[in-house]
Formats: sequence, C-alpha cells, structure tokens
Amino acid sequence: MKKSSLRAQLKPTSLLTIILLLASGFQLANAQPSGETTVFHENGKNRVHIDGCRRLSDDPAVRATMTTMTLAEAEAKGLPPCSRCPGSETPGLGTPESNSGPESWVNPPPDEIAQYPFEPSKYAPLISMGNDGKLVYRPYSKEGDQVMDWSHCGYKNSVVPIPNVPVFETLEPLPGGTTSNGTMAYPKGPDSRGRIQAAIDRVAAMSPDPDGMLGAVLLKKGTYYLDGGLNVLSGVVLRGEGDGEGGTILLMNSAEGGGNAIELGAPNGKVNSSDENNSVRIADEYVPSGSLELTLTDASSFKVGDYVYVRKTVNDQWIEDLGMGERLRHIRGGKEGEKKKPWKPESYQFRHLRQIVSIDGNTITLDAILPQSFDQQHGSGGVYTVEVDSLATHSGVESLQIVSNYDTSIKDTGKEANFRNFRSGIVIKAAYDSWVRDCTVKHVSFAAVAIGGDTRQITVRDSKNLEPVGPKRGGNRYAFSIGGGTLHLFYNCYSEDGRHDFAIGSRETGPFAFVNCTAVRGGQSEPHHRWSTGILYDNVVTKDGTLAAINRGDSGSGHGWAAANTMFWNCDAKSIVVFNPETSGENNFAIGYTGEILEEYDTQGLWYANTRAGYWGTPAEGKYYGFALMGSGYIESPGGPVEPASLFTQQLIDRIGKKQAAEVLK
Repeated sequence: MKKSSLRAQLKPTSLLTIILLLASGFQLANAQPSGETTVFHENGKNRVHIDGCRRLSDDPAVRATMTTMTLAEAEAKGLPPCSRCPGSETPGLGTPESNSGPESWVNPPPDEIAQYPFEPSKYAPLISMGNDGKLVYRPYSKEGDQVMDWSHCGYKNSVVPIPNVPVFETLEPLPGGTTSNGTMAYPKGPDSRGRIQAAIDRVAAMSPDPDGMLGAVLLKKGTYYLDGGLNVLSGVVLRGEGDGEGGTILLMNSAEGGGNAIELGAPNGKVNSSDENNSVRIADEYVPSGSLELTLTDASSFKVGDYVYVRKTVNDQWIEDLGMGERLRHIRGGKEGEKKKPWKPESYQFRHLRQIVSIDGNTITLDAILPQSFDQQHGSGGVYTVEVDSLATHSGVESLQIVSNYDTSIKDTGKEANFRNFRSGIVIKAAYDSWVRDCTVKHVSFAAVAIGGDTRQITVRDSKNLEPVGPKRGGNRYAFSIGGGTLHLFYNCYSEDGRHDFAIGSRETGPFAFVNCTAVRGGQSEPHHRWSTGILYDNVVTKDGTLAAINRGDSGSGHGWAAANTMFWNCDAKSIVVFNPETSGENNFAIGYTGEILEEYDTQGLWYANTRAGYWGTPAEGKYYGFALMGSGYIESPGGPVEPASLFTQQLIDRIGKKQAAEVLK
C-alpha cells in the first residue's frame, strides 16, 4: 500500500529544507517549534496554528483574517498550539490528560493515510444505457434498493417549462439624485419599497386562474432604492429586465442588518397536518429506497388526489445501528464527549409530502419517489392526509439583480459581526410550484436563495451569488441552501466565496437536485448534518472546494450522519468523499469524475470523516484509492466520466421525452 502523508499534502516542504533540518538533528514530524515560530490565531479561539497544521487553511484570504504573532507571544497570552500542529504537545480534547469525562471508544487517527488499490463493485455499473436508449438500473441490495429518480424535482415535477406570466403592473425607477449614506457601500436614493410592494399587493388581490396564477409586476430597467424588504405573494411574479449591470437593480438597505431582501410565499401558510393521529401504518416488511408504492394496513380512508405525509417513524434500534446513540459521547470522549447529545427517536420522525396518484386495494402509488427505506425492524412508518391550501403557488422572482448595502467600517470580528446587510437575497417559504430564475444576488451574508419549510417543487435556475459580505465561518455563506420542503431543483447556478455553496440542512427529506452548478473559491458542498436524504449533485464543479456525504460523528453537539442516498454524478472537486450508513438501502454514491487526473488528491475530508465518526481501524473506515473519489461509499469510475453525461437530464428524457425535456431545461 502506498502511503499518503497528510502533512505533506496540506503543506509541501522542499527537499532542501528537509535535508537541512535532518542535518541539524531535527525530525520533521516531532520537531519542537521555537518561540520565534510564526503562528496564526482566529479571533475567539483558545488555540493557535503553526504552518503545516492540518487545521490551518492554505487559502491566503482565510489567513488574512487571522492574527499573526510569534509562538512565544501566543503562549504569553495563554494560547498554545492546537493538538494537530507539528511538534505540539497540547493534549487533544479527548485525551486522558485533559479531563475525566466519557471514555473514548475509538482508535486514534494514523499519522499517514494509506492508499489502497481501487476494486470495482460487483454491482457496477449501477446505471447504464439500454438498447432502447433509456436507463437501466441495477439493484445494489438484496432488498431491491436502487438509484432513485430525481427527475421529479422542480416546478410541476419538471413536466412543463416555467410559464411566462402576463404583466399587469409596470413601474419605472423614481427620478431624483442620491445622497451619501455614511459608511455604507452604496448611497441612498428615492425609496421605492412602498410602491413596489403596493403593486405586488394589487396583483395579489386579483382573481387567479385554475393553477393559482395571477400576474407579473414588471420593474423596468434601472436602479431602484429600497429601505427594507419585499413580500412576493401567491400567484405574483416580480420581474425585471435583466440581472446584469444594464438591467433591473434593486439596491436594498436592511435597517439593522439581517433579514431577507425578498420573501416569496404565503406569510401565514403552512402544511396542515391535523390528521396525524389518524396515521395508517405501512404494512410492507421493507420498502426500498426510491419506491413509489406503499402497501398500507388499510387504505380505505384515502382517495386519489389526496396530499399526504409519508412519515418514517424510526426507533431506538435505528439510532443504535447507525451509531448515533450513546456512542456519540465516546468518540473523542472527555469534556468534548460530555457536550454530545445522542439522537432520540422523537426528534427523527421524517415527513415526506406527497400526492396519491392511484390506489389499488391497500396499495397506494405516490407522485414522487421516497428518498429512504422503510424497515419494520427500524420502526417503518405511516401515512396521513394533509392540506396545502394555505400555501402560495405560482409565485416567482425573475430577471433582476439584488444588491444588499453593507457597512464598510465593520471588521470581521467573528461570526456575530454585523455588517448591516441582508442575511439572504430571496427566501422561499410556504409555497409550492414556484420559482426563481435569472437573478443575481450581491453582498448578502448567508444565501442568494434559501428554501425553507412547507415548500414543494421549487425551481431555482440560472442565478448567481456574488461578492458575499460577512464572516466566512459557522452559520454564514450557504449560497444556495435547502432548509425545508421537498422536490426542489437548482439548475445552472453559480456561487463565489461560499463556505457551503450548495447545501442541505438538517433532517431534510428529498429528493433534491443540484444540476450543472459551479462554485468558485468555494468550501464544501454537502448535506450538512443530521440525516438529510435523497440529494443529487449532477455535474457540480467546485475545483477549489470539496463535496461530501459523510457521517460527521461528534462534530457540533452530535451532527452525526449528514446524508443518505446522496449521489455525486460526473462532478469535479478537490475531493469527493462518500461514506455508507450502516442501515440498508441508504447508501451514498460517487459515480464518474470530470476533473483533472492528478498524482495525489486532498485527503483532509477523508481524515475528518474517519476521525469524527471514529471509523479508523474498523470495517467502516473510508479508504483513499489515489483518486478524488474516496470513502466507504459506493464508488464507480473514479478516473473519468460516465454515460449519460447528466443523470438528471437522462432521467427526465426517459420520463417525458427528449423534446419536452429540452423545453423544460432550455
């Protein structure tokens, strides 16, 4: 087995330097740093980092936000090197020297990561093109689990294109000059917020067509100054004349900082689930991931057209099998282990919003697949009716640029720093069959577009997140984010300088799809924590970022398994790390690679996943194969792309035909 040095990958050292150090009697791995060694300190932290530390970023922009000093100066301030710094004698949080909390049950990480030969799976290829030009799926488990169909994601299940809604209100920019706005980046101008909101409200008061569509408010090209945000209501589309510099620009001020520039959806809307106590249990012994059909103990109370929640009701056995119980406290152990919160079944009852399309006896067929398995030994699940009448529908934001003003005098003092800018550009809540397209968002701290709860079938396409302003750390810079709902599609979106550019939150139930999306100077795109399911990353490119579907183990308060049934298809990143959960039918996949073939790849994400989950030296340990694709998950064709070029596109063609798919995606 070839050895891959973590420290060498993270900070290359010249051969001449090595020779000189060895000649001086030093050993690189264990050399004690001198008091004059330069160290880096992140504001608010109680440790510093030395060059070569795997926790210290190589990104000059990140280092520029840190304070530099000598090691002697740092130690005088009570700031020792972290436990991963070269030559550090600082004990880790889980070591016996640090405290007497829970005992660690896991093996320590190795000094080096071994490189293993890649051996194709016996199930490969999981997907191939059949003689009829359609995809052929091969099950990857004896229970019949197979790669799921993501083509139902998006507006109207991506069966028809987003409509061109007729205009009923037209506004021009207000005349008048601008005035200085103190330390804000942009000047003040005549406030158009009230008149734009009034136009939206007038259209919202009209009578809708059978689909719930009303009309559009057109903002002619030019710059509009707004003090405060806008609410785009059900059936209304807010449309500009282009998201470029010569188009429609909304220069928006947040009075105190935070909040959302535009909120799309029903202000008081929600999925009404008052019938939860009448849930009918699933009779199937096992429902494979990707299923459309369920057999119930009694389906007589349901009818075709009903909206339902399909609820996965996990039990203690599911949590223990995943290692998310007491084990979370015993990974690092010690005082760190005392902070961890084992998962509880009542906090992991997953609701999937679906519509019944047919009933045959006690078997119901749903309008979209289920993104995880339902196993009787793990609690299985039930089905009950819900109402969606209070949700917004056929609402949209199109062809405009949102520019959030911000305070240029504010310094990045930590994640609580307030630059007096908007947190997000467009937030969608309590809405279905709605969209954002051809929009650019600048200078927000969290997301260009974020989708929240009580949502279904949202398309976000051809949109950009540019020049974010705010701390590049926890809780910030999730450029295109899903934090609720189901069946959402992000298509052809672009992000710069994010932390988690294309991200999923906690306990989200897909399917969700990110297709043909690009991040520049990005971080890690991923389902972030606590069991989000059914995510497709299809032709996602983040050459200086990473992609991951992993067990985050004891990170945070016990983030644990972040992802199940997540697919990376023909993607390009510094590393693509996939781990398989311990339960059946809930695998993670990396199939095909479109990036440059290198001699070595960044293994920091693999090290993190194995360490935080406590997998070193166990059958669950994720392996490095000398490719960008790595981990314990299902890996296929790590050295090049596969056919079809786009899984989402081919699945859509198979379902609605090539001509109609081209209309939807053009």
